[in-house]
Amino acid sequence: MRLIFAIIAAILFPGIAQAACTVGGGTLGFGATGSYAVQSGSVAGTSGPGGLSCTGTPIVLLSGNSARATVTSARNFRLGGTTGDLIPYRLSANATGTRNFTQGGTIDYFSGDLIGLLNGSNLQPVFHAAIQGNANVAAGVYSDTLTVQWNWNMCRLVNLAGICILSETGTGIAVINVTITVAADCRIAAPPLDFGSASLVRQFAEISQSVMVACTRGSSYAVSMTSGGNGSARPWRAMRGPGGNVLRYNLYRSDGSTIWDESNPLVSAAPGTGSTVANQPFTYRARIDVNQPTPPAGSYSDTVSVVVTF
Repeated sequence: MRLIFAIIAAILFPGIAQAACTVGGGTLGFGATGSYAVQSGSVAGTSGPGGLSCTGTPIVLLSGNSARATVTSARNFRLGGTTGDLIPYRLSANATGTRNFTQGGTIDYFSGDLIGLLNGSNLQPVFHAAIQGNANVAAGVYSDTLTVQWNWNMCRLVNLAGICILSETGTGIAVINVTITVAADCRIAAPPLDFGSASLVRQFAEISQSVMVACTRGSSYAVSMTSGGNGSARPWRAMRGPGGNVLRYNLYRSDGSTIWDESNPLVSAAPGTGSTVANQPFTYRARIDVNQPTPPAGSYSDTVSVVVTF
């Protein structure tokens, strides 16, 4: 009788023969992001296949079903690179991050709210990853390797009494690479420059002032200034006022004689620290050409941008 029933079942449910679960590797990639996004915890999360894929004949929901993932992280759920820096991340079985994996811990995708991931005949568990903490790291590629031991047991067919008469059991190991590329970034603070007011050009005093810069830890960078509205900083930049009149001035490095423009960037003496506040000063001197004729009274201005290359 058992043999006859098995033959009938195979005829009525031909898809049973094609039912199968497979295990394969994959990648969880955060993509490329700036170092300050890592520090602020604003990197977008990522998700991807957990390595198990079950398709074919519909899975019958019974209490004995299980699809257990046991995860081991090579770096204890931290992304590492060549610099020795580490970026912690969270690995979860659900999108809300309430079912989190621990080192060597197991989560059953047929338990609790995870059962809702079952889509008819398909079970393809998903891993969700999110950057944690406020890591101050150098630019580079960071990665971790997850080894996932899958163990599954699920019913494919029940009899009229609701008892499982055809189940699928198996094990497999999936290797998943988790990656993020951190790009160098910088922050700038450049206060306005105000020469004040005077009746004659020779009465304008030289001003010493600083722009403040902070860049990704370990990064090299250089600072320069644009030529402003005059199109050139040599021999003079120019402020413009009423009637298109011009007031010549220039910006110099701290030595007071080297014109500071984009053709003459100043390389930072020390690598970036990753400070979230622009705190490394680059001092410059601003001077009005006292040998020019005094232009008509009025307000004169120019716009110069601070350029940081890294």
